[in-house]
Amino acid sequence: MKLHAIVKEDLDNEIEEFREFFTGEIHLDEKKEFYGPHERVGGMSDLMSFKMMGAYRKIQATGNMKGEGWVMGGVLVVGPREQGILYQHIEAKVAERCDIDKVMEAVQKIGQ
Repeated sequence: MKLHAIVKEDLDNEIEEFREFFTGEIHLDEKKEFYGPHERVGGMSDLMSFKMMGAYRKIQATGNMKGEGWVMGGVLVVGPREQGILYQHIEAKVAERCDIDKVMEAVQKIGQ
């Protein structure tokens, strides 16, 4: 099974630093073509939500504040040929997480 990440920018060698956490292929999409015809962006109300502030307090990982940081992403699990998309999560709010159990269920269906 192959893992792919699609990122929109590579500031100060961030893609190489990301490889410490992700062993799949990383694709740089500076034109943001993969993000679709309607770019989804978060706003200040997302950052100031109680959920986001609570999550920020729990963060233990180091990181940086580089880049624009407003474009939202998602997760796709795609099977071969006719299987197509088995699971998709499109981030509707900043820092909205996908359901890992559903991701794993979809991964188990690949190739069946």
